Amino acid sequence: MTTQRDTLCVTLLVVTFAACTAPAAAYPPDNAAVLYYRAFMLYEPDQSTNSMRDDYWHGQIELNETLEAYLTKNQRVIDMVLDATRIDRCDWGLDYSQGTEVVLPPHHKARDIFFLVAAEATMQANKGHHKKALQRCVAMYRMARHLNERPIICYLVGTAVTAATHKCATRFLSEMPLETETLTWLQAELNEFDKRPFSIEPALAWKREAAIISMSPERIDNAVETGLDDGDAKTLIRKRIRGADPQFYTANVTYWNNFMDRIEAAFDLPYARAYAELGKLDKRPWEEFEMNPEATLTVCFAPPLQRIYSLSVRLKAQSNALRAAVAVYLSRARTGGLPEALPAHVPTDPFSGRPFEYTRTEDGFVLQCRGRELSKDEVYTFEFKVK
Repeated sequence: MTTQRDTLCVTLLVVTFAACTAPAAAYPPDNAAVLYYRAFMLYEPDQSTNSMRDDYWHGQIELNETLEAYLTKNQRVIDMVLDATRIDRCDWGLDYSQGTEVVLPPHHKARDIFFLVAAEATMQANKGHHKKALQRCVAMYRMARHLNERPIICYLVGTAVTAATHKCATRFLSEMPLETETLTWLQAELNEFDKRPFSIEPALAWKREAAIISMSPERIDNAVETGLDDGDAKTLIRKRIRGADPQFYTANVTYWNNFMDRIEAAFDLPYARAYAELGKLDKRPWEEFEMNPEATLTVCFAPPLQRIYSLSVRLKAQSNALRAAVAVYLSRARTGGLPEALPAHVPTDPFSGRPFEYTRTEDGFVLQCRGRELSKDEVYTFEFKVK
């Protein structure tokens, strides 16, 4: 029986072979995915240490000998991942000709790799190496961008890594002495990400293309079986595709393209309007497909749009709050006191499109969104401390 580890080894060999345009001894390779695959293969999480590791990077326990030995043992894997994040190109070697049935990269392994690097970054911060700790955060932001392959699940994995990295960076900034040089460097690194923003757009574009590939007589049976739970809708779809002619598929592709046009347009609207429009679009194929055969296959492929959109805006709020906070910290480092108001030109709250509400506190400051996340009926507050 082929194991998950065997599959990962084969994938690594394929990607490594495809990437080898340079001499075999060259290191690092020109494809970051080669190093990530190697790290995923080499890293073996210690189940007895996992809970301790996670409590540590969350700042809930102190460093101890067991944790330090665990991090030392895995230093090779950590260094390999850090090397991968310095490489611009990242090709995971996916066969996109398979449409929605494309075999995904082992991104679930990235979760454990992140925990490992987050724990090592926490150790660096605890030992007073604050810039090294923040360098690990910047590396994880780069890793998240590498993980953001075209399938939506890859976007979601990258989102989780980015959100967790925000937590680490916030804690490190709250605990470190404020140094102008380090904060200026961090601000420049965060600004550099604007050239390659973490975005849902590639995933939406691929979702359109993947579904069209799978909307063919040769592929549709598998797509229906894997894309829907059993029920009346699945029964009706099976019946329709059994007697489908070429015009059925042409009409369904046209419906799907029009549907995706509306999705992409909705993502560009102001938050409240986008949220409402995507809620309608989530329901539209289901409301229409029973009486409209042209909506049949869209039911199989439409993702949970409103939920994904909410997640993307929530992440944007976290990212913008961190960047605004770095500007505040930098002002404090330069002047010796927290500014009376937010510095000019800092990112805004994406829920409202307005600047964050800025409040100084006894031990730092708070940034609060002025708009409410509608899916949770919640206004987000981000707390930053000053040492």
